[in-house]
Amino acid sequence: MRLLRTGFIGCLALLLMAQMANTQADEPQTPAVAQLSAAQRNWLDQHGPLRVGLVLRAPYAQFDQRLQQLSGANVDLMNALAATLPVDLLWRNFPDQSALENALAKGEIDVAPGLMQTPAGLRLWLFSDPYLRVSQLLIGERDGSTALDLEKLDSLSRVAVRMPSTTADYLRSNFAHLNLQGVPLERQALQLLLSQQARYAAVDEAQLSRLLREPEFAGLAVVGDIGLPQLLRVASRRDMPELAAIVSEALRAIPAKELEQLHARWMPLTPSHFIE
Repeated sequence: MRLLRTGFIGCLALLLMAQMANTQADEPQTPAVAQLSAAQRNWLDQHGPLRVGLVLRAPYAQFDQRLQQLSGANVDLMNALAATLPVDLLWRNFPDQSALENALAKGEIDVAPGLMQTPAGLRLWLFSDPYLRVSQLLIGERDGSTALDLEKLDSLSRVAVRMPSTTADYLRSNFAHLNLQGVPLERQALQLLLSQQARYAAVDEAQLSRLLREPEFAGLAVVGDIGLPQLLRVASRRDMPELAAIVSEALRAIPAKELEQLHARWMPLTPSHFIE
């Protein structure tokens, strides 16, 4: 009888533990909240909504004319950031960074996601810590070759790269022996591979993940990493240090898993895209 009773109690305990686990799984996760001081929250209440400047370039930010809707990695990031505060956002779209900086000079925007910290940029903005790392990759044809070392690449192998760009400047400065071919767009760099006018192309993973979805480029693969990752940050107006501190707190509140999911959603390169 004691064994039966013990077995019954054990089964009952397991059922209760399973029920508790299911209940916890069904409960909605507590939303992330930025740890702001009373002074910071008061400042935000007086200065919201925040005016966000977006440079329209897929997959970071794009505008659907039919749906009248923004989407992209930087859009998702700013929505997640705003939810931790919380604060409303007003979106301003720009064709390039020059137009964005003109709007900044006129006092028309408060923050801009997706910028890289540069000496020139530090004169205009206050930058957060990086929230997204974008690799610069070397692309070649799937011809059975192995992963490539730039140091061992001979000068006869032409490398197509967008110019002007920080990637081209980096390659020119650190690998002087390379035979670089400048092109206006990443798409044209890949097309030079297909037409045998270049042996390799240097393309960042954001643009590559978008282009490799097209059948035209199905025969291409990643053969190496250039070693110059783009570190994307949220930039705030220099005359609003309070806002920069608030943005930093909001970024810290976003779970790392959410940032990983953002990266995977908008730059979905898989192991099948790489040559080892």
